[in-house]
Amino acid sequence: MPVNKSPTTNKLGVISSSYHEKLLRLNFQNLRKRRNKKSNPSFSITKEFIVRFNQTENPKEKEELLDLARKNILRCKRKLGLKTLGSGKHVHLPTAWMEVMYLAQCKGEIQDEALNMLYASLDYASFDYEHLPTLFFVAESVLYRLCCDAFQKTYLYSVEIKLTKIGYLVFLRLFIYYLHGHLESFKQHLLRLQPYLYALSSSGESYYKYPNIFSNVQFILKTMEIICKRGLLSGSVFSPVENKKSYKNIDAEMVNIITTTTIVIIIIIIFTLTSL
Repeated sequence: MPVNKSPTTNKLGVISSSYHEKLLRLNFQNLRKRRNKKSNPSFSITKEFIVRFNQTENPKEKEELLDLARKNILRCKRKLGLKTLGSGKHVHLPTAWMEVMYLAQCKGEIQDEALNMLYASLDYASFDYEHLPTLFFVAESVLYRLCCDAFQKTYLYSVEIKLTKIGYLVFLRLFIYYLHGHLESFKQHLLRLQPYLYALSSSGESYYKYPNIFSNVQFILKTMEIICKRGLLSGSVFSPVENKKSYKNIDAEMVNIITTTTIVIIIIIIFTLTSL
């Protein structure tokens, strides 16, 4: 059930929905090329399918599209290796993560199931340098949804909660790759995230009433601030001058939460270092 949240101001002029659609289309084309000449499945997730799924009023067509989406959910579960903890010859995480992000645009039960699957996979998946391009794709898609969809709503929805949880796991993984020096060749990917992160920092106060979600958002911002300060910029892009006063108190109150989270993360990282 939706919960009322603080009103927000639209400050997202720097983000283009047409650009994001182009990004989705490009990634999907690359995904299909990587199938190594395997026969295409009978159902492919396309922008057209998503539009039809969300907009059709025809009961028969609705049922047909839902059936196709459910079949694709089952395929994605196999590719994610949800029953085998991400292992097996049938598992291909980059492809599955991308396909699940497409399915997550189909409203209703398909969206919920797709986000649940993605969260579960990101929670236990192994670390592999080959995952990074798709991981950036997921990061950008999650931020886009939060900035361009969630902030326009007056209420907090379950999908929004799931997106912040997924965002936390994605940016935790990116931070670990950063500590290993694996983001050096991904500066353009980092630059593409900055407009979304700026928008998120400007509107993040809408989550202030929900500590768990707010801490996830703050973790995303603080993590990327560290990465971008040292890897791209000399100054922060997440705390513009006009917002410094309004965020000073919030940042101070978040110190204890972030410190505790950071300690846990450092412990995880220490144990992860020897396994990468």
